[in-house]
Amino acid sequence: MSNKYNGWTNYETWNFNLWITNEEEDYSHALEMAFDSENEYELSKRLESWAEDMADDVLRSYEYAHGFIKDMVNSSVKEVNFYEVATHLWEERQEAIREHDGEEE
Repeated sequence: MSNKYNGWTNYETWNFNLWITNEEEDYSHALEMAFDSENEYELSKRLESWAEDMADDVLRSYEYAHGFIKDMVNSSVKEVNFYEVATHLWEERQEAIREHDGEEE
């Protein structure tokens, strides 16, 4: 049985990509990370760090974020295929470069 979700590795990967590409500020930040990265792998590590920081921020701000809730949040972050998301953002980065250079397809 496949755990794929809407063509993505799993629900957690799809959900992370959904949120970072649908919120303008997050999408701009994600693309900025793509342009500042040397390759998809480096970008995937930056995305993972960003997701962990966001999770930590939420958990610190929530009075009851311990035990079960903390474990659920952290385990969800661990399930995200950050390389898959990075690959999609890298493609968007490359497309933006082609458009900027006048090489639209």
